[in-house]
Amino acid sequence: MYEQSERKHPCEAVSLEVQRCHKKHGKLGEDCVREELAQKRCFAQLLCRREAKSFYDDKVIPLSNNKWRLSSIGSGGSKVSCAMLVEVFAKPENELEIPEGITKEDRKYCREITHALASCISKKRNGRRFVD
Repeated sequence: MYEQSERKHPCEAVSLEVQRCHKKHGKLGEDCVREELAQKRCFAQLLCRREAKSFYDDKVIPLSNNKWRLSSIGSGGSKVSCAMLVEVFAKPENELEIPEGITKEDRKYCREITHALASCISKKRNGRRFVD
């Protein structure tokens, strides 16, 4: 068995990256957004598995009637997660993977998933910050 001091938190590495980045660039700018997003993903997957899966892992296809449906691997068509849509500001290289025809309804669907994930994380953290 591991001693308590030997156990590491699953999100320790990404949290240390955020701390290093904040120390180098400060907390107010956008220089650390990728590190912060990686940290949020780690905590989301740890604390809110169902919501995190919907946001990060489930690939969705915009259908002709502007509804999204879950896509199974290898089913063809352009697949994109809500995380890819929401985080494109921080990862512009992903913009080429987002299919054309994303509508307001599609974005609204992702906003709902994003809100559900944010609400879950907020409840599970009980006011604690990711990084001190």
